[in-house]
Amino acid sequence: MKVFGIGFQRTGLMSLTNALNMLGIKTLQFPKELYYDLDHDIIRKFDGFTDNPLPLIYRELDKRHSNSKFIHTIRDEDSWLKSVKWLFTTGAVKFNWQNHKFADEFHTALYGTTQFDETIFLKKYRAYNQQVRDYFANRPNDYLLFNIEAGDGFEKLCPFLGRPIPANTPFPRRNQSEAVLKVRGRKLYCNLKSKIMQFISTVH
Repeated sequence: MKVFGIGFQRTGLMSLTNALNMLGIKTLQFPKELYYDLDHDIIRKFDGFTDNPLPLIYRELDKRHSNSKFIHTIRDEDSWLKSVKWLFTTGAVKFNWQNHKFADEFHTALYGTTQFDETIFLKKYRAYNQQVRDYFANRPNDYLLFNIEAGDGFEKLCPFLGRPIPANTPFPRRNQSEAVLKVRGRKLYCNLKSKIMQFISTVH
């Protein structure tokens, strides 16, 4: 059985990834290789997958992997817009998007643009969420709508996956949003530290 987290980015996918791993489902976040090759080796090395590019290929994955589980993470629209705006500004610096061509490729496919636009993004978010609900209509054994922000956790996830609820273990909830100065400062520190170490190695 494969498990796919097919919500849009910034809907709690890191938390879902951590939760699946805690349940013993070896899970990979951001399996970019599958966008280019649905039969890539990672499909055999992992049992769970979350994040992009899954919203672009979930139908194909459903056809190829029968009896799989699809977890559709969502969150409040205003909260999601605020988070995804961070992703396309500060987050783009943090994750070095300029060095990864697939970032622009995936975002163009998802939103039709590589720049944050509240109107466009909200329209795409709403359309996608409805599209997924329609696609999995009347398939409760295969599909779970999951809102971590609203309190969904192991009590909802585990029965869907047929796993016991971990005793005395809180559901992992993590917010990655950081201020731009903190992100840039950490990068500057790491770059400076690397240059100092290189200098030390040359004088010795």
